[in-house]
Amino acid sequence: MATLVEPAVNQMSIRPFSIEEYHWLSEHDFFHEDERVELVTGILVQMSPKGVRHAACRSKMLHLLLSQVRDDALVRVQGPITLCDNNSEPEADIVLASPRAGEYYDRHPYPADVLLVVEIADSSLEYDRRVKIPLYAAAGIGEYWLMNLQENNIEVHRGPTSPAAGAAYYRKRVICSAQETIRPAHFPNCAVRVEDALLLKHDKGDLTGA
Repeated sequence: MATLVEPAVNQMSIRPFSIEEYHWLSEHDFFHEDERVELVTGILVQMSPKGVRHAACRSKMLHLLLSQVRDDALVRVQGPITLCDNNSEPEADIVLASPRAGEYYDRHPYPADVLLVVEIADSSLEYDRRVKIPLYAAAGIGEYWLMNLQENNIEVHRGPTSPAAGAAYYRKRVICSAQETIRPAHFPNCAVRVEDALLLKHDKGDLTGA
């Protein structure tokens, strides 16, 4: 019997999905209810499982932002952002979006609606840096925080730029350590202490963020 050899991906013609097709698949239960995927440049990407600390830090950051921005922004958790120009719909851990009548009942936020994106990275750190940063920068999203659970810091990215050649990036990148406090550009009165957001004062047996 002949052995079938899978062709290399770069030798294949890959047919990307459109955002409309992705929505159709979701609406018609193509994905399992526990399956988490996102659309990135037309490709369906399976998202990494979320660990205990990831969930705890997301809850803590959510509390810190909600308690301070209040009604000045709509805080969304694991919600999609529609990037039409990039044929993408990534699901960010936390998004601060401009208030809008109907609270995005009829559509997901577009880049112009997004005031801040927060991603929490442990096993997904390389993916968030290599894929998410240029994706958000290309879309013109003004501010991106990367909560780095591996190195216990928060990277603040601002000033998106799309060069004529090469990947988009953020002109300003600041790595904030445990003792520092960061503030969203749109909400200068909202103060987030890094050690609080990353639950660094908690023992390993207590990562609830309570």
